[in-house]
Amino acid sequence: MTEEIDIAVLMKAGDRIAWSAGPVEPAQLLRTLDKQLDRVPRASTLLNLSLESTIDAKRLASRMQVVALGGAGTNRRFQDIGALDVLPVSYSALPDLVASGRLRIDVVLLQLAADGDAFNLSLMVDHLADAVAGAQTVVAEINDLLPVTYGDTRVESAQVDHVITVSRRPFEVVARPALAIEKEIAAHVSRLIGDGATLQIGLGSLPDAILESLTDKKDLGVHSGTIGDRVADLVDAGVITNRKKPIDTGQCVAGTLLGSQRLYRWAHRNSFLAMRSPRYTHDILVHAAIPRLVGINTAIEVDLTGQMNAEIAQGRHVGMVGGHGDFMRGCLRSQGGRGIIAMEATARNGAVSRIVPRLSGGIVTTPRSDADIIVTEYGIAELRGCTVSERARQLIAIAHPSFRRSLSEAISAGLM
Repeated sequence: MTEEIDIAVLMKAGDRIAWSAGPVEPAQLLRTLDKQLDRVPRASTLLNLSLESTIDAKRLASRMQVVALGGAGTNRRFQDIGALDVLPVSYSALPDLVASGRLRIDVVLLQLAADGDAFNLSLMVDHLADAVAGAQTVVAEINDLLPVTYGDTRVESAQVDHVITVSRRPFEVVARPALAIEKEIAAHVSRLIGDGATLQIGLGSLPDAILESLTDKKDLGVHSGTIGDRVADLVDAGVITNRKKPIDTGQCVAGTLLGSQRLYRWAHRNSFLAMRSPRYTHDILVHAAIPRLVGINTAIEVDLTGQMNAEIAQGRHVGMVGGHGDFMRGCLRSQGGRGIIAMEATARNGAVSRIVPRLSGGIVTTPRSDADIIVTEYGIAELRGCTVSERARQLIAIAHPSFRRSLSEAISAGLM
């Protein structure tokens, strides 16, 4: 145990380095790495969702090839300088790609909680849990303000080569009040969710609005990649009980916690919560074992046949593949399950339609064969089992009125 690690001497030319993401980015270790970049051999990174800018983008890109799962969060700053190389891969596939060595990670930087004679992954379980076993070097900052969570979260002390200690509040995302348009969309989505359903839902003001619209439901469950404060609120209100789930009965299952201190306090040593690997949270066979699994996600745009783009906007990577296809497909395998895409009908203050004849750049995150339900403020389009022409009619009906004519004309012109 020391207060500063010479990370540069732990790396050799050609190594790949990766670090904890989301709410557990190891800020102190990244500041140290930033200071040492001039001495770091030529190497590469693998970035998950980055939410902070601790390390200087230009300096990092000058020493390493920057590979990332997408352009979400602060990853896009690497795109701004032309240094982002995107790895398009489904989240469910990452653990086995890493464990098999096909996606090699040599040096791992983690932020962990202390848990007796071991360590704890705390707020996020991702593919780095699989990298620890095969990495040449594992460095951790142990944060005494991180909660200890149960599930696939244990890291043996013998697996960590170097340790520093920190005391820092975890990264927080504080929810904002829902806008009127988000409440309209939430009201439509709420009608699709019955008592006893199990939810997968993302983060942000629209997902929060949807969760806030479910206070009259009974015995909901949660099996999700990520959860935030609103899930904890519904648990405390008795709306989410997980009683109806035939597996993980009585437990919320998630892979990442991202919210405020309220969520993190709720999660600490809470047996009602199981933090699991993506090989479980995002596995289609697990989804198939959960009746009435309802996935609620979003998209940047949807074309008139039901193809979905969750990665590219105006030629720029602003999202990632993530679990989009995993859950859309998995919910369709669930008995009585539904896969919902909830989004505003327009973007850029109404300047562009998010229902389009063709997707930007031809990027298809999730194919039309896995499309089920699309919801905007103008209503619900149920695409499952519908022909291309039927889908187009339904999608035009929930597009913004200003764009319905041009979308119909695109069909006549053969542009879809």
